Amino acid sequence: MNFRAVLDRSLHNWPVKIISIAAALLLFFFYRVSSLEERFFNVPLVLTFHENYIPAEDVPETVRIIIKGRNEDIKLVLEDEIEASADFSEYGREGRFRAPVQIKKKGFAMDISSLEIRVEPRELNLQIESLMLKTLEVIPTVIGYTEKGYEMIQNFITPSSVEVYGSRSKIENLKEIFTEEVDISSKIEDFSTRVRLKKPDSSLAFSGGDIVEFSASIKPVSVVRSMLGVEIIAIDLDSQLQIEKFQGIYSMEIQGEMLELDKFVPNDFRFTVDCSTLKKPGQYNLPVIPDVPAGILVLNYEPKEIKVKILEIN
Repeated sequence: MNFRAVLDRSLHNWPVKIISIAAALLLFFFYRVSSLEERFFNVPLVLTFHENYIPAEDVPETVRIIIKGRNEDIKLVLEDEIEASADFSEYGREGRFRAPVQIKKKGFAMDISSLEIRVEPRELNLQIESLMLKTLEVIPTVIGYTEKGYEMIQNFITPSSVEVYGSRSKIENLKEIFTEEVDISSKIEDFSTRVRLKKPDSSLAFSGGDIVEFSASIKPVSVVRSMLGVEIIAIDLDSQLQIEKFQGIYSMEIQGEMLELDKFVPNDFRFTVDCSTLKKPGQYNLPVIPDVPAGILVLNYEPKEIKVKILEIN
């Protein structure tokens, strides 16, 4: 068979032959694709910025990795053999900028040439602002009420101020930093507790950490009360003498712990006059002495002195 005959035979029905070859190639391609498997996992995202600039918005901490290849290959790839990063260090000014998410293979992943790796998202679009540092006063957020009869006299925060840093727009208008809630419900004595600082924005950070110590001084409530119609009692009067009935309304102003004062009744408070020196009938001016339970302070009372009339018993 000469060359011409071979050529004619090869070109006979050539459209059909081309279609057959193309179909075979497509079948081979689809077979290869269908025999590959995918695996998904997340890896940490490492971001790099200019030393004086940081993002002014929340940034993703991880990205999604999709690896595609033969089942026996992708099973051997460890998650820490894939690194993801985005570099914004070239942007030394404020504005919105884009940077691609770069993938770096390590370990076994480097040895598989047929391994296909994709990342989501493929690109980051971030607002970049200048880095700002500011010292702010710490204000405790106190909730609840102490046990009845007790009160919080004062409280302290250590340290009383902290350094906070972040993007310019998030820092420049801040005046103070608040703590998370400190509950003083049912407290009856001094106490201290560690409490976390509340971030005004999740992108902010504290130079010395976000934990401070809250200390409170809890003391019994001290109250002042006025008592009217307090009884006057004559003591140590000679048995041969008697005293004319006291006339008037007598009062005292007392101070003490509320819970202690609530335990007493009016008869627990009185005045006394010492008659031990009186030996015969007559009129006398005697000092009035308050007689109150222990722990109670007398602030004022009336009268300080009283005129008494002493009579002889017939």
